[in-house]
Amino acid sequence: MSRFVAWNDLLLSEFFSAASENEDVWIRATRAELDSFGLHLGGAEGLIGAVRSGAPWLPSLPNCSVAARILVEQRRDRFRTRLYLDPGAFNPTYLGTFAPAYLPILALWVLAASDEQADGGFYTSVQRLLGKPFKNEAKVTEAMSGAWHDLEAWSSRECDGRFGSFHCRVLGKHRFVGIPRSQGLISRQDGRNLPKLFWDARLRPRQVLTDAMLASLFARGCESPFLTRPLRSAMAKPEYRPPLAALLRKLLGSWDGNRPKGSQAGTDQPINGPLTKEPVDAKTSVTLVLLPSQEVPNGWDVCWSFPAVVDALRCSLEIGGQRLPAVLHRASASFLTDVSKHHVRQSLAALSASASTQIEVLVQLDDDSAGTCCDQYRKELIRQTPRRILAWNSIDPRFGQQLIERDIPLYGVFYLICAPVDWARTDPWLRRERISFEPMKVSGLPSGWRMACIQRAERLTAEHRRYLADASEATDVPSARLQMVGGGRLLRGGARLFASYDLPAIEFEGPPEAFLDAPGLQLSEVPQRPAKEGQSGIRRFLVDLLDVKSRSFDIRLVAGSTELANIRLRVADPDGEGRGAARNFSLDPLGFPISTTAGLHGNRIGGAHQDSTNGVWHNEQMQEVRTTAAWPGESFAESGAAQFLDTLAARGSIFYGEARDQISRLSGGSNPISLLMDLRARGCLEIETDGKGHFARIHGVAPSLYGLPATQDGLPLFGVSGTLRLAQWTLLQANENFMVIAADPMPGHLPALRVAAIDGHSVQAECSSMGFLFALCPARDVALWAGTLRQAREAAESLGTETVSAELGHLHRLKADSARFVPVGEPRMSIDRECGAQLFRFDDPQATAMQLYVLGVRRADGTSRYSHVPDSRWGVWISQLAFAEMLKEKHGRDDAFPWPLHYDAGSRDLWVPARLRPPAVLERALALCSGNGPAIHFLSSAGDADGRAPVLDSYAGRVVGAISHVYREFVPGHWLRYSWVPKEIAQKVATLLGCALEPFASVSAVRGPETLNA
Repeated sequence: MSRFVAWNDLLLSEFFSAASENEDVWIRATRAELDSFGLHLGGAEGLIGAVRSGAPWLPSLPNCSVAARILVEQRRDRFRTRLYLDPGAFNPTYLGTFAPAYLPILALWVLAASDEQADGGFYTSVQRLLGKPFKNEAKVTEAMSGAWHDLEAWSSRECDGRFGSFHCRVLGKHRFVGIPRSQGLISRQDGRNLPKLFWDARLRPRQVLTDAMLASLFARGCESPFLTRPLRSAMAKPEYRPPLAALLRKLLGSWDGNRPKGSQAGTDQPINGPLTKEPVDAKTSVTLVLLPSQEVPNGWDVCWSFPAVVDALRCSLEIGGQRLPAVLHRASASFLTDVSKHHVRQSLAALSASASTQIEVLVQLDDDSAGTCCDQYRKELIRQTPRRILAWNSIDPRFGQQLIERDIPLYGVFYLICAPVDWARTDPWLRRERISFEPMKVSGLPSGWRMACIQRAERLTAEHRRYLADASEATDVPSARLQMVGGGRLLRGGARLFASYDLPAIEFEGPPEAFLDAPGLQLSEVPQRPAKEGQSGIRRFLVDLLDVKSRSFDIRLVAGSTELANIRLRVADPDGEGRGAARNFSLDPLGFPISTTAGLHGNRIGGAHQDSTNGVWHNEQMQEVRTTAAWPGESFAESGAAQFLDTLAARGSIFYGEARDQISRLSGGSNPISLLMDLRARGCLEIETDGKGHFARIHGVAPSLYGLPATQDGLPLFGVSGTLRLAQWTLLQANENFMVIAADPMPGHLPALRVAAIDGHSVQAECSSMGFLFALCPARDVALWAGTLRQAREAAESLGTETVSAELGHLHRLKADSARFVPVGEPRMSIDRECGAQLFRFDDPQATAMQLYVLGVRRADGTSRYSHVPDSRWGVWISQLAFAEMLKEKHGRDDAFPWPLHYDAGSRDLWVPARLRPPAVLERALALCSGNGPAIHFLSSAGDADGRAPVLDSYAGRVVGAISHVYREFVPGHWLRYSWVPKEIAQKVATLLGCALEPFASVSAVRGPETLNA
């Protein structure tokens, strides 16, 4: 796919999705936006390059306005060139809609209008970006106007708003330039901060804005320091107000109505005997949770909650040097700290201290998103306050009930917990105000702390709420609240969407007679905990899609004939669901996804039988192996991993989120990422990633038996790959012509089943009768076919950009001496002066709990190039090899370059640090040598011997070998051991990575038979 076509497809899906049905669409193609959602295509610089190269079926043209005019004409022309690529031909969402193919040109015009313009204004800016004349003359302006109006006609009239409606709104007096200028008025930062303006103006979501309200909003916005200077300036100019009014109406409609952090209603000012409280930092996201104690009557277990910012199963919170483990509660999209006695005492101490001081928290996330056993760290805060407000939270019946820290409810019961100094003020205040409350005799809180229940929140006045919340001013109390909680949030075209497999819950507060009206959705209420203090006024509903074709759903909270509140649920477009047969999908030599079967799929390349002329293992490559520990299970039907593969085989392909959740249910809470990585390494399935490298779909693979370079008791061994049904495992185990060996797996993983037989011909004959494919030695085929590190670097650089304007949240850089990611002090990327390449990681600005990887390269001319890396493993190895080369050239470290890859020729084991896990295709070649994924070992240093570092295996309790000193920072740490790897394959993999094989010294050569217990 050409860059121009790829950008057009991205812009269509970003701005014109079914989730935007009947909503206004704005082409927000500022530099920061392009560098955000289009980073994997090179960001703004990638778009400029795509427009320069043009649509592949068009000849070289004088300027982009001519191209736009031709593409407008071709859009519905039945006699257009057969080379024309209709967007619906490769994106079924737009099949038959005659979608436009000129969006990159329009996006470039918006970029030129929003960028810092050169002397001469807009037209000179376009000319500077493209390097071709672009003058303010009739034929140019008419082509511009024609393209914009054609987009309006397509979206609004031809599609009847099915993908949203674009309107030609003109900013100012310039009717041609005014349209692109109007698109970029509100930046991403403004989009995030405008809810503060709405809250401060006491607006409600989707409220009708009158002219008077808009005038007041503009006046308030001009004085709001949290908005960007360009937006404040635009709000003061009458000619900017019509397009701004339309934008504000859209943003108000998508706002959830919750009080934003930092809004005036939440600032901290002295109130009638003030609470001593520091300002709430934007990072105070660690909040209090109380769980009913299982051991003590009327007792509570104190816990802390933290939002799930990465897709991991667990994390830990370090508070005051003490580590608190936490596990993921997916229904609430948050982590909750452990409730063992020791850890509850630590949480209790933190609560006590928070009454007088703000507490720093170091959150360590067990990030195995790349299967590399890495950690990442984030600094967060527990806010200082001696009084906290809690209410019952019905997340999921499986997790029981919780009291969570939140705003004061509108109805029903809620609770106060107060430090002694605060209770001395709050108790008399409650009595003086005649607020009905019940002091509660409870245990589990810090010494002297008190808990009280207020049973009728609906009776509180605005002033009561102001005091209890310690707010600066009283705010109007709405009659109801309606919001979405949890779910997998995505950002598309400035609107919040949810993944169809990870929908939010709907939560509302309203009078007893209120109910939800949600056409197209099935809502199931989460049961509430019966409490003797009274019923919670907060009700929560789980959501399922009844109308699977719709992508936008209006949800209304109604009492009688009155609508109290409404919100819109937008669901991201699915990319189709396989039913019984896998869609066309495979991996190219670098492991990147391609939508054909020409690449690697399981253990086969191109879907055809491999060339058998040289495709056999020679005698000298065969290894007699010992019997491995047998799997104690009797049937694969007992294995959660095998059950998941059975589902995948029946459906062909499954969304990643759905697969992740099913694995969690079937495998007793083991890490789904770890299992999927292992199954992919073994060729049991394929993982499709999107353009940013995020897991998108899991694909099934045809079952196959294949030759291994190993024998057992003189019989050749054969591995099993592919996506097997449960019945097919039974067929293998019951075959009398096979001796079947199932090795004991890691917890939650699939047992490695191997077949011993007389020879390959007999196995191939049995495969035909059982419906299996057969391959002679796919490990060698894959190793010889795989791409190199140099090719991966060239592929990344080809779509690079000199700068990245996207907001880089939680920016980390790879520290190459240890392959660990460490925080970067400034929110911008900067390549190390000595090292020629460096990998960076930061939060995906468009997807909650997702991250992006960017490779920074310093070229020979001194310029920098930043390139998105869809497979982070290639990025790690590129960064690592650049570091190694620098060590040799500038510091004389001949042992660092070529980088050593440790291989034990005697046992045929290849050892690699888990943080340097090989890229997917190379790992496939290694795993196909043994029919199993890598074994994980925890190695630690055992001193020094002859210039090498002996290492202890904490699992085996003995010295297992010695490693080069370049790995000094990789111990202690997890290492991967790939077994039964012939030297030919190990050497080939090392060459592809730019490494050199070095011995993993034997135990006797290093230390003798010493063990940890010696």
